[in-house]
Amino acid sequence: MPFSILHFSDLHLDAAFAKSRLPAKVARRCREQLRQTLRRIMEIAKYRKADAITVAGDLFEREHLTPDTATFLAHEFAALAPTPIFIAPGNHDAADVSSIYQRGHWPENVNIAIKPALTEWRLSKDYSLWMAAHLGPSERQNFLKDFHLPEPSARGAQPLPILLLHASAVINHFEDSRTHAPLTLEEIRNAGFKLALLGHYHTSRVLRHENAITVYPGSPEPLGFNENAKHGVAWIELNPDQEPKVEMLPLAALHFDTIEINVEGCEQREQLLDKITAHARAQELSTHFVRLKLVGQAAPTLQLDLDLIASRVEKFFGYVSIENDARASFDLPRLAEEATVRGEFVRDMLAALAHETEKKALYSEALQYGLQAFEQEEITLR
Repeated sequence: MPFSILHFSDLHLDAAFAKSRLPAKVARRCREQLRQTLRRIMEIAKYRKADAITVAGDLFEREHLTPDTATFLAHEFAALAPTPIFIAPGNHDAADVSSIYQRGHWPENVNIAIKPALTEWRLSKDYSLWMAAHLGPSERQNFLKDFHLPEPSARGAQPLPILLLHASAVINHFEDSRTHAPLTLEEIRNAGFKLALLGHYHTSRVLRHENAITVYPGSPEPLGFNENAKHGVAWIELNPDQEPKVEMLPLAALHFDTIEINVEGCEQREQLLDKITAHARAQELSTHFVRLKLVGQAAPTLQLDLDLIASRVEKFFGYVSIENDARASFDLPRLAEEATVRGEFVRDMLAALAHETEKKALYSEALQYGLQAFEQEEITLR
């Protein structure tokens, strides 16, 4: 009999968004969007009539979780009853005895793993789910180590086992000793699982090893400027004696972009502002969170007041921050003729550049920093 699963992970409700250095007001907007995204996931499950929902960890950020969000979660899950929801806690929402997974009040349709060993949960007569929980933020154990599925009984057909886990699928166990709950695709297959529904990686991917399929749905929303891939949830359709069908459903409402703007050709600020606004309009960035990086050789007349530039263009973005990676352009031959300390500095550096070719990059950096210091400009180390 056909069976459908909506699988997601790594929503990170109440995330601080600290790594992106967003202002408090903007980070609050992002956190509110994560809540709305959970509601959209529930709506998809209801509209598509999912037989079950699986959550492979990091549903929320435990250290930031508010009582309001915890109550919100329970309410949204209860609204989907009687559809069962299965949760395998991860490193950010670990399920130790003081967690809301063990101390909170959850509706009857929510099933939560609270043991660090794989335990079976029946989905239907044809399928069963095996899941385990992280009990701390730095779980390093391999949940499949020494694990073996029970031997088939003589009572007829056995349900197809499905793995639900927050874990890192790696090529081998020597890649990185700091990896969270590492396991290999070969171990998944050797343990007897033909389908593994995992979480931890924020980029969606479907991995195959022989006849076993491993699904990472990715995070439903990006959580910073380093996450610019597609984000969403996975829809799994199961039929006995057929390979599982996996469909990735794009979902993200948040968009983080890092964009380079070349300042060359801009002799004064209005020209640079026009270039930025033209790019924002052409790319339709009015709802995007954008980190602008100014690059290239800046004309001596161009004043790069980053706060002022940001205030002039912020209305064209959902949020914008500006970083200056541009280099000031100087007329070095003219400066070398000066009978000043600056002129002597330039002459010495040009001589070093001519004779110390192996250190050309180093002396070029030093020349730029020195001239910026003479101009009393802010120096940003590269």
